[in-house]
Amino acid sequence: MRAAGPGERSPRHLAKAITALAAPLVLAQLAQTVMGLVDALMVGRLGGPPLAALSLATLLFSALAMSLKAVDVACQTFTARRVGQGRDDQVGTVLATALTVVVILGGLAALAVQRWPGQIMEIVTRDPEVDRLGAGYLHWRAVGLVPLLVFFQLKAMGDGIGWTRVGMLAGLGMNLLNVALNWLLIFGHAGLPALGVDGAAVASSVSGAVAALALLAVYLRPGPRRRFRLLARGNFHHELVRPFLAMAWPPAVQTLGVVVALTTFYVILGRISTGTLAVGAVVLRLASVSYMPGLGVGAAVQTMVGQALGAGDVRRARRAAWTGMGLAMALMGACGLVFLLLPAPLLRLFGLDDALVRLGVPALRLVGAAQGINAVGLALSGGLRGAGHTRSVMAVDVVAGLGLMPPLAWLFGIAMGGDLLGATWALAVWFTIYAAGMLVLFLRPHWHEVRP
Repeated sequence: MRAAGPGERSPRHLAKAITALAAPLVLAQLAQTVMGLVDALMVGRLGGPPLAALSLATLLFSALAMSLKAVDVACQTFTARRVGQGRDDQVGTVLATALTVVVILGGLAALAVQRWPGQIMEIVTRDPEVDRLGAGYLHWRAVGLVPLLVFFQLKAMGDGIGWTRVGMLAGLGMNLLNVALNWLLIFGHAGLPALGVDGAAVASSVSGAVAALALLAVYLRPGPRRRFRLLARGNFHHELVRPFLAMAWPPAVQTLGVVVALTTFYVILGRISTGTLAVGAVVLRLASVSYMPGLGVGAAVQTMVGQALGAGDVRRARRAAWTGMGLAMALMGACGLVFLLLPAPLLRLFGLDDALVRLGVPALRLVGAAQGINAVGLALSGGLRGAGHTRSVMAVDVVAGLGLMPPLAWLFGIAMGGDLLGATWALAVWFTIYAAGMLVLFLRPHWHEVRP
């Protein structure tokens, strides 16, 4: 994507540009989330222990994979800056740095998970059957960890360039392949063995690897390969590793903090009752779908802000962030409206009985009402990351999510007897503080002066 000219800086143009970038990113994010929902819906047919094992093992794997994936924030931002500056020939150097980091770190992490899957499961559960099933899932997911991380870095490079449709198509293909492989491997169709929970892990690992290969095939075509020097000798520059990691580690810590906060939230719900934990997990799975538009718009804003600042156009960068915030609020507000109007039918999709549905309805409605606020934080955090403010974004989220949310969930849910609805209010507080923090950071006069 080229830098915008003077006649292309109107709010209408920016809205169109962000929408064009964000639509594929939103669909890609939704595809990733739907993949997790499909796993849960299919494994749920096997019974309670398999579903519990899948949910807990997925959470643990996500803590690892999404923390390492956060390197893609640096990959996307560095790529966008270079494209904005007209230095397309340096994109290959950025990608080489990202791939080197994730292959080394991901390989070490995968070996550790395969060596101690049972011990890792014991962090969250002491049920022998759940431990056994979850350990098997972690083993097979670890096999596909490095290919999955490679896919995310390739996608981040494309997003930084502005080629968001490529990542979208790869993500949709990954999701469709995962559904087909789930059907074959979980239940043992077409003469294949019924692997149960392990089958879901194998399906996800294979799907991620195929998606990575698909992106490689696209980007290594003669045109992109020559333009961005993707296979040039000497692409890896060791002096780039330090600033790269300096930008990448805060999102990694932020992601890990979010996962730890949500794990603690689940533990608190389990202290209330098993039923509260079950319906709370469903509420959060549904809520995760509504977050995807905000995350997609935030990623689009990150690219546009990075390219605008690379071209030295601070005004366009600021307008892009505000425009993206409005778009995110509209999209997430629509999702929230569905939660407000149709909470019971949505909850029944997961096979919950009437008592659990009644318990979950007010919590899902509260989550729906908070979507507009959540959109502010997700969109503006993308703009701040595009400017290089990964540490500030991380600090606000860790303080609000890991520092405040768990004790408030315990206070509202257990000490004050608020049950699931009380604990969910702690999530709303988290979203509100995060959004306020992003506004404060973005309104500072020199918010754009961090140099990646």
